[in-house]
Amino acid sequence: MAFIGLLAVVYGLIFFTGPQTIEPKLGIDLQGGTRVTLTARTEDGQAATREQLDQAKQIIEQRVNGLGVSGSEVVVSGDNLIITVPGQDGAQAKSLGQTARLYVRPVVGQPAMATPQPPKPESADDQADALPTEAAAAAIDEQRKLRQAPANATPQQLEALQQQMAKMDCSPTANDPLLGNDRPDQYLVACSTDGSEVYLLGPEIIDGRDIKNANAGTDPQTGEWVVTLEFEGEAASFWPRYTAEQAPNRTQTAFTLDSRVVSAPAINEPIPGGQTRISGGSASPFTESSSNELANVLKYGSLPLSFTASDAETISATLGLASLQAGLIAGLVGLVAVFIYALAYYRMLGILTVLSLVLAGAMVYGIIVLLGRWIGFTLDLAGIAGLIIGIGMTADSFVVYFERIKDEMREGRSFRSAVPRGWASARRTIWSGNAVSFIAAAVIYILAIGEVRGFAFTLGLTTILDVMVVFLVTHPLVVYASRSTFLSKPSVNGLGAISEVARQRRVAAHRQAGAATAGTSASPTDADDTTDATREKGTVR
Repeated sequence: MAFIGLLAVVYGLIFFTGPQTIEPKLGIDLQGGTRVTLTARTEDGQAATREQLDQAKQIIEQRVNGLGVSGSEVVVSGDNLIITVPGQDGAQAKSLGQTARLYVRPVVGQPAMATPQPPKPESADDQADALPTEAAAAAIDEQRKLRQAPANATPQQLEALQQQMAKMDCSPTANDPLLGNDRPDQYLVACSTDGSEVYLLGPEIIDGRDIKNANAGTDPQTGEWVVTLEFEGEAASFWPRYTAEQAPNRTQTAFTLDSRVVSAPAINEPIPGGQTRISGGSASPFTESSSNELANVLKYGSLPLSFTASDAETISATLGLASLQAGLIAGLVGLVAVFIYALAYYRMLGILTVLSLVLAGAMVYGIIVLLGRWIGFTLDLAGIAGLIIGIGMTADSFVVYFERIKDEMREGRSFRSAVPRGWASARRTIWSGNAVSFIAAAVIYILAIGEVRGFAFTLGLTTILDVMVVFLVTHPLVVYASRSTFLSKPSVNGLGAISEVARQRRVAAHRQAGAATAGTSASPTDADDTTDATREKGTVR
């Protein structure tokens, strides 16, 4: 009943929370995905080194893992990084490649509304800006001269920056060579992430490298999604002092990510504790997805390179729906064969095996659906392989239990008395076998990436469920069957042959004990007869 209750809770969460669908998220090889190519850019126009690319790949993989087991892949190809994510969400793949150069800058003056700029004709120079060449370096230097000024800037230089604000092209499709390449110790003209406003920002007061942790959540008062930052080092002590000084003036402070303003809230009160929150702009508030993406980008540090992302490219599934259906049919045929064998060999115990496997399968499926909603888990071929192996191990646990019962019955015990003795022996074997399997799955999950992590995850999940099913479903049902008059009949439970062996051994043991008793009692009688005979002979004489 406990397992049935857990199963009811799982499917209750499926149907009464989130989208009311029972379809799990599928991986790239089953549903296709989106591919984005990140092209490295360096300030000096030189090609990125292999060490820089490997470091960037490692950081992006950490961001991918922070989103959950999603089947995403990060591959180094020449001077590029190729990110592939399941589904058609190209924005998620692009966000993983953000440089994540976060700075906290004071806002100078008032922000201005972005002025729509006429589209510029595409030229070879514009295309070259996205490449790690001398043309890209020249474009970065030009933008620094137009949009930045030193910390000791003159009023004339600041006025020139204010005039540049009206010339800024803040459209999402605009090619910004300065993206992630601004100098933090200088003034900066920057657009908001939604492209609606232009800001004049002062030199940075906090470096994003001083971020200890970042998490997404909702504001308990407003209910809006925010990203909570925890500072460390000098920033942890500086931020409370700064907010206390600027609170009376309601100074506006901007959080910039890769040269764009993520949020620019006004400081209304001191913020103690070295923590603060980033909220989305009024025109483009954070959603659950965008806040989690930003938190993961900030949590795992800045990339050593700036990247230009290509347009999202849709890739087709490796197998397709037809192949998936064929695989599922083959798996179903295999399960039916197992069920037939279990019913033919164990009879009633085989029915318990079938019932336990059905309940285990239903629980695994429900958990996978929920994990797809909560952590972005996607089911791919490797994950399906892990599920099949895990369910096979579950069936093996049933066989171990039933064979222990049969071993006890061979010693002459009844079905009812053999169950507790067999369970005491079987559970040790089940515990040790599943412990080894879980440790192996955990090690693979920690060390591997990509699809192999999905295999390890599903294997570990089914291993845990194996223990739950055996302890909460199979064993209680077997105990109930052993105490039932009808189900304990050898003709019903499929243990007739073993029961006959047990009966013969009990009879043999009884006869042996009787013979031993008879032999022991016969010796004094014979001695008395001999004495009487001797006495009789003596009398005759």
